[in-house]
Amino acid sequence: MDFDELLDEGPSAFRTRWMGYDRNQVDEEYARLEQLLESVTADRDAAIATANDLAAHLEQARSELAEYRMIHAGYSKDNAVSGCIRYLMHLAKRKAEDIEAEARARAEEATSRAEEATVRAEEAAARQARLLDEAEQETQRRLAEASRRAQEIVGEALERSRVLLAELAERQQLLDQWYSEVATTRDLPAQRRAEIAPAADEEPVSDGEPVSGAKSVA
Repeated sequence: MDFDELLDEGPSAFRTRWMGYDRNQVDEEYARLEQLLESVTADRDAAIATANDLAAHLEQARSELAEYRMIHAGYSKDNAVSGCIRYLMHLAKRKAEDIEAEARARAEEATSRAEEATVRAEEAAARQARLLDEAEQETQRRLAEASRRAQEIVGEALERSRVLLAELAERQQLLDQWYSEVATTRDLPAQRRAEIAPAADEEPVSDGEPVSGAKSVA
């Protein structure tokens, strides 16, 4: 159904009610008109697409006919075979030019992609080299810091060792001094006992016996 038939239908008469037209009847008519409009729109779009395709084919046929006439210009009808051959050669040449142009475009596109890939690879290599350089610098810095810290630890250990050795030497000296004093103190009582011991030529005094050389008292 086209627009003319749609317009020929004329306005629809709706039943009236006390509060106006019948709502259900209006909704049904509105839905029918929407479906009809969608169908007509689809038919119109299909017709326009078909017309565009036919116009494109017609333009192509006109172009080929113009080329054919241009090629056969100045030749008689008796030489139609050679004209057909020239036309076929012309078509083959144009096809070859199209193929060559397409191949050139693809080659340029491939070259462009290869150049882009090369640039990306160079950038990636530069980033990798920069990262390696930074890692090498960080490694050298950490090694230097570790060496310095190790030297500090060794120096601190040596200093502690010297302090401990000095303390041990001082304690050893004090111990030797104390031992000498203790040894001297122990020898002193033995010497005194030797000095106060009785002489060998004196007789010991016993109970009830007179001492030699003493006078008895009557």
